Amino acid sequence: MQYEKSKIPGISYALTESGIELPILDITHPLFKASIDKPNLEKLRKSVEKTGDKMVIHLKEMPAFLKNFLSQHSYIIAGFLSITKENNFLSGISTLMMKLGPGLIGNGISKIFERRASRSISSVTLRVRIQDICTLEAEALIPRLIQWPEKNLCFINIGGGTASDSINTLILILKKDPTLLRNRRIEINVLDMDTFGPAFGNNCIESLKAPGQYFDLLNISFRYINYNWNNPGDMEDLLTNRKEWVTLCSSEGGLFEYGTNEDIINNLNLLYDQTGEEMKIAGTLIKDSSSVDRGMLTILEKTNINTRLLGMQGLQDILKKTRWAIDTAIEDNPRYVVFMMKKNYPS
Repeated sequence: MQYEKSKIPGISYALTESGIELPILDITHPLFKASIDKPNLEKLRKSVEKTGDKMVIHLKEMPAFLKNFLSQHSYIIAGFLSITKENNFLSGISTLMMKLGPGLIGNGISKIFERRASRSISSVTLRVRIQDICTLEAEALIPRLIQWPEKNLCFINIGGGTASDSINTLILILKKDPTLLRNRRIEINVLDMDTFGPAFGNNCIESLKAPGQYFDLLNISFRYINYNWNNPGDMEDLLTNRKEWVTLCSSEGGLFEYGTNEDIINNLNLLYDQTGEEMKIAGTLIKDSSSVDRGMLTILEKTNINTRLLGMQGLQDILKKTRWAIDTAIEDNPRYVVFMMKKNYPS
């Protein structure tokens, strides 16, 4: 086991599947907030308009021995270097480290590469993204939790990895009104093909349930479901058994960034048919090629990441083939759009 020696006050920690202790992302912590100041984001955006994403370009051109060294000392860099044509997703742990930012990653020479990589526009925009999606999720859930104090709460997290958005949505709700989560069963269901990220997510929940931690005294559980969104029927039993729960689906950096139109439509149609009328879906997508920053275009050119530049118009075209509609959209991130969907009932 490799335990963190210099822990940050106010931050909880959990072990990865390989026995390394990492911070649990908390978007309410001052060090997280300090890492996404908007003036700095605008400065980064202007920089990549001229140079593209330097980190990705340098990684692509490095000799093999140096790539191997960096992969052993940085989850972030390893995440980019390990992507192949067969495995074209950034891992949940890699994106988690990008979201933590230099402050929450911590000090020490062993973390120097992580801190540097976490200052890139790729990392900063991810931090803005998770802050925005958690805010939308909390705003969607709080009125329903007030309305139905007797109902259980279920998160359906598609491509959820470490489930950082579900965990932080609960933290936001607790800080708004801790009574809303008491005396009800809470489930976080992560539907993913990756196992490493969800294993860490489960350990995060267990750590946060310890005495004095955020989830102390809450009846909360974490469940990993091996899931390929090409086969949405695999989540049908989960949905039908929780129709009477307060349910929220999310996919941060998942279905709407990597799935095909057919995958998205099939998942949305099943979610519509097998959930209650108050069901909502939170998601993120990457802006289209005419709107996204040049750094993202460089990443797609220089790596095997097979994400799509769907854009809001692309999503709207897809939604015409479903019974979902955009409820809210946040578009001030230079790379991502964060949105909430609701069921589109005939007027």
